Amino acid sequence: MQPPWKLVVEDLGRIGHAEIEARPLLLFVGSNNTGKTYLASLMWGLLSLSGGLPVPRGEAFQRCAAWIEERFARREQEPAFEITAEVHADLVQVVNDMLREHAGLLAERTFNRPGFKVGKVELRDVVQRQDAPLIWKVAEHEARPLASLIIPGNPIGQSGPAQDVAQRVAVIEFLAKSRILGALGGFRAVMPAYRNMPRSGPLFLPASRTGFMLLYRSLAQQLVGDALIKTATPAPPVPDLTAPTIDFLGMLVGLRPEEGAYPDEAAFLERALGGRLDLKSGVGLNEVVYKHEGGSELPLELSSSLVTELAPVVLTLRHVLGYNVLLIEEPEAHLHPHLQRRLAQVIVRLVRKGLFVWITTHSENFCQQINNFMKLGAHPRRAEMQRKHGYEEMDYLDLDDVAGYQFEPDASGLRTVVTEMKKTASGLAMPTFNRELAALTDEALDLELPEAGE
Repeated sequence: MQPPWKLVVEDLGRIGHAEIEARPLLLFVGSNNTGKTYLASLMWGLLSLSGGLPVPRGEAFQRCAAWIEERFARREQEPAFEITAEVHADLVQVVNDMLREHAGLLAERTFNRPGFKVGKVELRDVVQRQDAPLIWKVAEHEARPLASLIIPGNPIGQSGPAQDVAQRVAVIEFLAKSRILGALGGFRAVMPAYRNMPRSGPLFLPASRTGFMLLYRSLAQQLVGDALIKTATPAPPVPDLTAPTIDFLGMLVGLRPEEGAYPDEAAFLERALGGRLDLKSGVGLNEVVYKHEGGSELPLELSSSLVTELAPVVLTLRHVLGYNVLLIEEPEAHLHPHLQRRLAQVIVRLVRKGLFVWITTHSENFCQQINNFMKLGAHPRRAEMQRKHGYEEMDYLDLDDVAGYQFEPDASGLRTVVTEMKKTASGLAMPTFNRELAALTDEALDLELPEAGE
């Protein structure tokens, strides 16, 4: 299966060059401080923030504008039409022209740092989506007929009047962003901020989730107070956070008890936790509490780090709608290997249900479990092996579902080399873990004490 798109990034922090094929499950592995979070954050920014970048009107844009003008002239004879392969290629080029001119602005907004730099952001091999045809709809108006373009996937429903050139230029910008960026994972170029609407775009669960879970209510209350009260003494500074982390905090603050997209997977994780996480409504922000099976209700600050680390995952699955990509940093943090395996099982089920899950990890146990699910996918007696090991029918991965990338320092120790990990029926080869396991084994054997009498 061809991946829906490829991302090329250059000169992002320590990363000199990276080419990432978008797969339903992506694993970024490697040593600390090699840029895994940088790249994952930039991918979040690409899907979330690039719709607000200005679109330059280069040669590809002009070709698209001429094409929409031609289609507009033929609207009465042929109201329905499709995007051709040539126009799709031009729309990809329009987006890449935008990224070339404004990659720095995208990086600044993603990392919330003025002057933050990235050398290059480029899309390649973007698969053309097979959507319903676009349709010109002509309606009578007091002054003149009003032509609107019905664009599938546009939450507004219509692009607006298309009687003048300015409106048809806006159509090209919308098509480029919705059809190309939309193919990256649920991006929508237009999404009005209506209350109670499902969120759109990706969701990022950062590392150190325990700290966020324990402090997000106090932080939100402090920010509201600082914004409204002008005569108070200066408050302590709020730490600078990246845009995906701020979005994560906004998600926590906005949690509502309505059912989210993946309640079954949330319940599966809670069974592994041995309790349930609930939202308690009250004055102000909702409070998250944990109730152990057969035990009393506990606030999160009195719960274990296991609970506080998994809480954002469970709450996201149970109470949030509308995200097509879930990025998780270090899902294994504070988890016993048994629970790492159960979380890997949940992630596999999410992938089977169509969610893209992209992960940064340092855990060989978690990655080995992913490899086992890849082995199950390729096993000639999959159903038998699933029953034997206590798995269900959906607990497997196809090879095409997965890609892994290794992040390692180069010889100088100053730059990071990003390489795609070899993939076989046995899973992903992970030299970064294998070397350390081999060194640990060699050391253990060397330190083995002789038996008495030898």
